[in-house]
Amino acid sequence: MSDPSADPEELYGAQAAELLRALHLRACEAADRFADEFYEALMQRDATQGILRRLDDAEFSRLRRQQARHLAELVSPQLGARQHRERALQVGRVHALVGVDMMWLTEAYGMYQKALHRLLASRPSADPALHPRILQIVDRRLLCDLQAQSAGYRQVDRELAQAVSRVQQRALQGRSLIDLHQGALRALCAIDGLAAAFVGRIDAQGRWEVEACEGPSAPAYLAAAQTSQAPLLQAAAGDAAGESMLALAWRSGQAQTCEVRAPDCGAHAWLALAAGLGLRSCAAVPLVDDNGRTHALLSLHSRWPGFFDAEGRRALLEQVQQILSMTASRLAHPRVVPYDRRGTYGAWLDAGRVRMLYQPIVELQSGALHKVEALARLLDEQGRMLAPGEFLPALGQDGLLRLFELGLVAAGADHRGWGETGLHLRVSLNLPPQAVGEPRYHETLFRVLESGGLPPQALELEILESGEGREHASREPFFERLRLLGVRIVQDDLGSGHSSLLRLDRMPFDEVKIDQGLVLEASRKDPQRAFAFILHLTQLAHALNVSVTVEGLEDPGLIEAAAILGADRGQGYAIARPMPAQDLPQWQRSYRHRVGLREPTTAWGALAGYLIWDRQLLALRHWPELIEDFVRAPCLVQRFLDAHGMRDSRLQRLLDLNHALAVHPASTRLYRRTRADIVQALRGLGAAH
Repeated sequence: MSDPSADPEELYGAQAAELLRALHLRACEAADRFADEFYEALMQRDATQGILRRLDDAEFSRLRRQQARHLAELVSPQLGARQHRERALQVGRVHALVGVDMMWLTEAYGMYQKALHRLLASRPSADPALHPRILQIVDRRLLCDLQAQSAGYRQVDRELAQAVSRVQQRALQGRSLIDLHQGALRALCAIDGLAAAFVGRIDAQGRWEVEACEGPSAPAYLAAAQTSQAPLLQAAAGDAAGESMLALAWRSGQAQTCEVRAPDCGAHAWLALAAGLGLRSCAAVPLVDDNGRTHALLSLHSRWPGFFDAEGRRALLEQVQQILSMTASRLAHPRVVPYDRRGTYGAWLDAGRVRMLYQPIVELQSGALHKVEALARLLDEQGRMLAPGEFLPALGQDGLLRLFELGLVAAGADHRGWGETGLHLRVSLNLPPQAVGEPRYHETLFRVLESGGLPPQALELEILESGEGREHASREPFFERLRLLGVRIVQDDLGSGHSSLLRLDRMPFDEVKIDQGLVLEASRKDPQRAFAFILHLTQLAHALNVSVTVEGLEDPGLIEAAAILGADRGQGYAIARPMPAQDLPQWQRSYRHRVGLREPTTAWGALAGYLIWDRQLLALRHWPELIEDFVRAPCLVQRFLDAHGMRDSRLQRLLDLNHALAVHPASTRLYRRTRADIVQALRGLGAAH
């Protein structure tokens, strides 16, 4: 989209000010009436109604006054370009922090536009020729406002992602629980409005004892705790009043949230204390061990109402919970490998008892074999292959380096063998995280490449962020040398608890691989959520000119869904299992790729198509003249039904009703109900196959 304020003088200069003067006066007169209509409309939507109900009377009155003033400010002759952008940017940030969804922005844009157009039409300019110019200024200022508010949303999203990334860094650097917790709290309190954060454990008396804290309101809160005003958490059942959120989090192992409203605090002393400190929303996040038992509790307090209940915040809490829980478990309970077993694995490795298997990765659009991932196996004395999860924890730094070198050499030999049969492929090899900053890995890698064992242009290195993957001074020269040689760099397991979205922008990745855990969840738990996650990650990667491979494709429906969702390549058991190098040419000749991008053959493919169709429909909400043509065109679900002779099915009736409701804005609730029914029906068909 082009910048509507590319020439600020046209929108904010002296000529624009003169043209807007009369409209500004009428907007000032109509501002209160507009604010009433505006909030009456918002109270009809479940999402915004819930947000508004969190506000007390004073907050709501202040918000209403600001909204009324905003109408007049949009057409103020005194408004400047920088001032406008800064104000709108801050408004967008506030909306994001309290949980107003982005779709609301476009709705608000439409309401402001209608109100200002109506005011202009009620008393047209004395010179009719000026009317189109005034409309143009109004619409372009509104678009500037919308874009700046959207930028505010993106700022908040980036800051939240950065906070989680910093928590990851602290977790990777932590050498004790106290250092881990204090560093994580410092990272979280960098979030706008997060005023207090604590980590504590239950002592012998059943009291929640704070062990680390951060934030401007934390000292006052801790001082109150000394006088028992702050919550006490008992390990046994039967809480005292006011302890339910923390107690439930501790016992359930699930994050809990609550809102703080001064008039509602009643006898809950700790809620009254929070309200007095200006804290409006709270969260309790249990840190659990491998058995799901809570061993510590993270308590967070924000000045923003609804902050922890905003869309995506539950995922943020769960990600922080996963990072800290996993790291704390590693620090407190490292996996034990018996000394004799460690020695046995080391001896097999020294003897070169390593076998490489290769799993094909295909183009999702065409099915063409694009490359293979090399996967190491260790051979025991009987020739049985051990999976990495069995032997990798037993290997020290020297052992991992030796395994990497053996894998490179074996992949080079196998690559030459394929070339002799006319098969020319890239080979993707896992690079241990510590290798990024370890000179010995650099020396080994470049020595093997320079020896001609494996052409650099045929090599891809997959990097998974973990405890050794933090910043190193040698990282940039290392990556630059790889790029000059033609080695491609891949981020592994995007979307897992290890990887960070920020790394996509910070590191020169050529490709990302979406974690197979997300894909497996699609067929086992919640396909709609998993597919949405895959779609978002794919769009983010493509926006950065990075290609996407989806792992874990274990049935044809998931292959088709990944293709429809826009991913570039796929990998998984439904395509091929890991195989010896000599089996690859025969597999390539026999593999058949069946994906219906325009006519899905599977329910998962139809579901992926429907989710995209639904998003496209939402994007057209403010252009109703386009919706009818859009709905009339056959969607992928209809093509799926036609291909399977399901014209008389319940799903067909649901789809017909859903499309009929889509063209009537007043039928939003019924539309959502039929949408859920369609998703459920496709989910049932997908699970059945």
